[in-house]
Amino acid sequence: MREISIRQLWSRAWDLFKVNWLLLLGLLVIAIIVSLIPLIGALIVGSLLWPAVIGALIAGILLMPALVRAGYLVARQGQSSFREAFGDISLLLKVLIYQFILGLIPGSFVGLGHVFMVLMDFHGVILVLVGYHLLFISYLLGWAGPYAILSGRAGIFRAIGQSFSLTAQNFGKVFLGLLSFTGLAILGAIPCGVGLLVVGPMWCVFWPLLYLALTGEEGVPHS
Repeated sequence: MREISIRQLWSRAWDLFKVNWLLLLGLLVIAIIVSLIPLIGALIVGSLLWPAVIGALIAGILLMPALVRAGYLVARQGQSSFREAFGDISLLLKVLIYQFILGLIPGSFVGLGHVFMVLMDFHGVILVLVGYHLLFISYLLGWAGPYAILSGRAGIFRAIGQSFSLTAQNFGKVFLGLLSFTGLAILGAIPCGVGLLVVGPMWCVFWPLLYLALTGEEGVPHS
């Protein structure tokens, strides 16, 4: 297997972002706006905030599979469209279910922890911290699952095993990729968060590029 350079993958992600910025940035902005609508509505009406938070999470999560698919198609084909991103509802549902399963246990810890914190119970802080640590671990091990589903290599549950195995075999590269994204996200957040509007869409292309490189699948050739 040829040597995989994280730096070169980010460079390729940047090139592909420049060609597909409207699609990737558009989907990201739409997801953010749709997620904020319940929160803004709750603040205006003066209703309870927690139902609005849950509504915002649901709205955002429903749009994320389309963004994941768009990034995968861009990495594989070089270009994509809004129509292609939403084109296969069954695949989007599979990605959504996969993400739900992966985040179920960590999300339960975080949610329960917040409930305890509202009740002024110190144990809530511990639960929240444990939940976020589990969320990091689940993403680190399960990041490749959606691309295994989108490529047709696996179903929902088999994708979990394939992702865990791929990460275990290439842990150094995957961890370095995650660290590099964290660094770019921090830099992007410095100018009032504006840089995240570039780093976010690039992140959606970087991970499928890494997946294609690690699995040896054919992606868009370098120019």
